[in-house]
Amino acid sequence: MQSLGIDISDSHITGVVLEQQRKHLAVRACLSLPLPDGADPAAHILLLCQQLDWRGGVCVCGLPLSLLSVRNLTLPFKDVKKITQILPFEMEEQLLVPIDTLITDFFVSKKKNASTLIVVFSLEKAFLGSLLEVVQGAADPDVVTPAMVPLTAQLTRHSKGLPNFLLIHADQYSSTMVLVLDGQAVFYRRLPYPEQMVLHPPFHFAEGQVELSDPVAAEECIRLFSRSIEQSLEFYRMENKEDGRPERIILTGPLAGLSLFSEIIHSELRLPVEIMDLLAANAIACSGDVRLHWHGQHFDRALSLALQGFKRAEINFRKESFAKKRSVLSFRRQLLGAIGAAAVVVACLFGFLWHDYHQLQQRDRALGEEMVGIFKQTFPGVTKVQDPFVEMQARIKSTQGPASPLPLLYGEKRVLGLLADISARIPTTVTLRVSRLGIDRESVTLKGTTTTFNAVEIIKSGLAASPKFKAVQIVSATADKEKKNGAIRFEVQLQLEGL
Repeated sequence: MQSLGIDISDSHITGVVLEQQRKHLAVRACLSLPLPDGADPAAHILLLCQQLDWRGGVCVCGLPLSLLSVRNLTLPFKDVKKITQILPFEMEEQLLVPIDTLITDFFVSKKKNASTLIVVFSLEKAFLGSLLEVVQGAADPDVVTPAMVPLTAQLTRHSKGLPNFLLIHADQYSSTMVLVLDGQAVFYRRLPYPEQMVLHPPFHFAEGQVELSDPVAAEECIRLFSRSIEQSLEFYRMENKEDGRPERIILTGPLAGLSLFSEIIHSELRLPVEIMDLLAANAIACSGDVRLHWHGQHFDRALSLALQGFKRAEINFRKESFAKKRSVLSFRRQLLGAIGAAAVVVACLFGFLWHDYHQLQQRDRALGEEMVGIFKQTFPGVTKVQDPFVEMQARIKSTQGPASPLPLLYGEKRVLGLLADISARIPTTVTLRVSRLGIDRESVTLKGTTTTFNAVEIIKSGLAASPKFKAVQIVSATADKEKKNGAIRFEVQLQLEGL
C-alpha cells in the first residue's frame, strides 16, 4: 500500500511517497518544487505527481494556514452533534465572508467543566473545488487538511513524556506556530516574517539547503520574529485564561536546520530547542537514492501527511458536496469484503448451532436413559421400555381409571419426578408391591402390600423426609388373612407441598 503526502507551502510544493508492507514503512520517492508567487498550486501538483511517478494509492493534500481561517471557540456544551449544528451560527459573526461560501471542520482541543474548547478551520469552497478539478487527472486526494494538523499529531505522539511544547515550522517567507498543552493542540497561528526579511532575504535556498547571505540582518529579523511569538502566546493566554506554558520548542521546516535560527529562538524565548527526526522516530527506511534528495526538516510536513494516509484524518475538508466519489473497483472490493465477512459470520453461526445441537442430543440421550431407569425401578416387572414417558402415562391411567389427573402438575411437581423421589426414599431392603398409586393436585395415595408392620413405618419415615411432601400419614395397615405368608396390606397418603 502506498501513500502520497503533498505539502503546499507559501514557497514550495513538496511530496513524499511512503510504502507500507505489513508493519514496515519506506520512503519510495520525495521531491520539492518551487511555487512562484501567485502561481496556481494545482498545476504544480500535476507536475509533482508526474515527476514522482505517482500511480495511485492514498493521497493526502496539506494546505498552509495562509489559505485557511483558524478560530478558537468556547461552547457551553460537550456533545459533538450539538457543536456541529451550532457551529455555522457561531462562525457567521466572526468571518469576513458569508459562511455558505466556506467549508469548515473542527476538533475538540479541551473540555473544561461544562464547556468545550474547539479549534475550527475554514476553507473557501471555490478554491477547494478548483483544486480538485485540476488535479483529478493526476491525483484525487482522499484527504485535504491543514498541513500542520498531521505534523502536530506526529510530534505529540512521540512526545508523551513532555506533553507541553511549542511547535514552530519555519518556512521561507513565514512560520507557523502550534501550542500543545497536555498532549493536545490548542492554538494555531501563522506568523509572517518582518518585512525586511521578506523583501531582502538574509539567506537563500540552494538545492534544498539554506545558506546565510547576511548574518547580521538575519539575527535582527529572527529576534523580531521571536517577539511576535511571545506576543501571540500572551494573547492566547489572556483570551482563553490559560495558565499552561510550553516546556520546550520543537523546530521543523526548511529553516530548522539553520543553527543561527535555533540559537536565537532559544535565547529569546528561554526554552530548550529540539529538532525531531521523523524518519528515525517512525523507523522509516530510506534507500540511498532517496537520501540524496532528502533535505531533513524540509520534508517534515509532507512526511507527516503521507503517514496520515494510513490513519483516519482528524480534519478533512473532503466532505459534504466535496466528498470523494468511490470508484467501481473500490465498491466491488467493499462488496466482496462484505460478502466475505457475511460468509464468515454465517459459518460461525452454523458451527455454533451444530455444537449446540450436539450438546442437546447428548443431554436428551442422558435424560432418556435416566427416565428408563426410573421407569424400570418403579415397575420392576418391565424389561423393555420404548418410550418411558408415554408408557408411564398409560400405566398411571390404567391404575387410576378414566378420572386420572393430568400427567403434569405444576412447576417441578412432575409425575416422573414424584415417582422417582418415592422410589428413591423406600429402602431396597423393604419388600414392597404397589397395587394402586393415585396422584391428584393435592396428594398422592399409595396402596400395596409388604411383609411387616415395621416395614410400613420404614416406608412412612423415608417418605416423610422428602421436601416434596408436607405430611405423610398411614391411612391403614392390616394383615391380609387370605395370604398364608402373613402379608400386610397398607395405604399411605402423602400431602403435596403447596404450589
